[in-house]
Amino acid sequence: MKAANLLFLVSDNHQRNYTGCYGHPFVQTPNIDSIAKRGIRFENAYAGSAVCCPARASIATGQFPHQTNYWDNVKVYDGKIPSWHHRLRASGHEVVSIGKLHYIGNDEGDDYGFTESRLAMHIVERKGALFGLLRATEKGEEARRTPRDNYKKTGIGESDYVLYDRQIADEACAWLDDHKLAGKKPWALKVSFAAPHPPFIVPQRLMDLYPETDMPLPPQFAHGLEEAHPAVQHLIWTHRFEDLATDPFLRKSVAGYCSLITHMDEQIGKILQKLHDLELADNTRVVYVSDHGEAVGQHGMFGKSVGYDHSVTVPLVACGPDIPKGQTIGDLVSHVDLFPTFLESFAVTPEPEDANLWGSSLWRIAAGKIPARPVFCEYHAHGSKTGMFMIRRENLKLIYHVGLPAELYDLDCDPHEMRNLADDPVYREICDSLEKELRTIVDPEDANNRAKRDQSTAIKLHGGIAKILSGGSYGYNPVPGQEPVMTNFGKP
Repeated sequence: MKAANLLFLVSDNHQRNYTGCYGHPFVQTPNIDSIAKRGIRFENAYAGSAVCCPARASIATGQFPHQTNYWDNVKVYDGKIPSWHHRLRASGHEVVSIGKLHYIGNDEGDDYGFTESRLAMHIVERKGALFGLLRATEKGEEARRTPRDNYKKTGIGESDYVLYDRQIADEACAWLDDHKLAGKKPWALKVSFAAPHPPFIVPQRLMDLYPETDMPLPPQFAHGLEEAHPAVQHLIWTHRFEDLATDPFLRKSVAGYCSLITHMDEQIGKILQKLHDLELADNTRVVYVSDHGEAVGQHGMFGKSVGYDHSVTVPLVACGPDIPKGQTIGDLVSHVDLFPTFLESFAVTPEPEDANLWGSSLWRIAAGKIPARPVFCEYHAHGSKTGMFMIRRENLKLIYHVGLPAELYDLDCDPHEMRNLADDPVYREICDSLEKELRTIVDPEDANNRAKRDQSTAIKLHGGIAKILSGGSYGYNPVPGQEPVMTNFGKP
């Protein structure tokens, strides 16, 4: 593979199936689709974790939370574990980040491996979402209304996130203008958007594309709370989603989500057009991925934080020099495959400590050079009572919950994960086999204990349970320069 520039595009909260090139019947994502058309689309790509910061740490390091101890939105990436950014920079490449990072923050001692970082969004005050730490206490988390309120804001307007994403796209175009002449070595530009993370507030022209009355209902929304898995019941209670899964609210939410996805796709289009105008497209590989998905009403919930495909699958498309055109790759792939992919893209030799990384180069996978592997994901953050571990082998997926019943789904027969087969005697051997394979990757009980131990330590570090409760919670991370809007726990 010859040396070429890298444009790495990242979004937040974009579910794989809400993308045109993945078969969605009406969502408009022409620019993401164009990447797939000119290159390859990975049909089965998964996040390293089902929430922002741990997923982004997996993208950076090629490792999972149980390997890095970046468990949640408090213990987040701090640059101390080598990233692909570090590796490329050490080899003399310019590695630039524009937009959302969601790392620990910008202190003098922080080094994430970038040669430059612009418009960076990080966790709040280098502390993050402290309320999620309470999952590690004997009582557990308090229910809070901020997630619910976040989704109820869906409507017409221009949120901070919409304006921020436009600023990110404009800054990326300006950077490309300044780097249109070839340097001594190819560059890597990471451009990371905040959308389509809620609130789903979008301009009227975009909402007009998705009339609420035309929006379909999610297939799983009709499941009552009493039918949900205990882990999902707890998540719905913690986030106060119990009565949101109604026809009108769901249709409005789907419309707002699609509108915000289209707005984000437009920003990608600006950057792709700039590449074309500057005659850089033929010498630049473009990769697009999201950090995780979004339930948008499926299984009666919103957000992510579970092992179902709507929360842990991500769109992953790529095009550019030496990348086959118009191919769909069915292999199971993951965020952790990006680290070796980017090193191979720049012909950078992995360091000895990279030898045991789980991932493989996506280019080698696409070429059929990597045997079929399972895919893995884990979750230890807010809204969960206990650690969640997902492993998928071919069409069969096990979701293992420490101390709670397991879930098993056949995705060929049940793509919406509505029929749990874990208690079916016919599938007992399969369930045991997948759990055994899971335990070759991680000891779930040990990882769960370590996560809660670290979270308990963080609770003490931040002043204890009472102080965290008195501080309240916030619905979403503020853009650079803005303060979080804090809300007290409990009902209004």
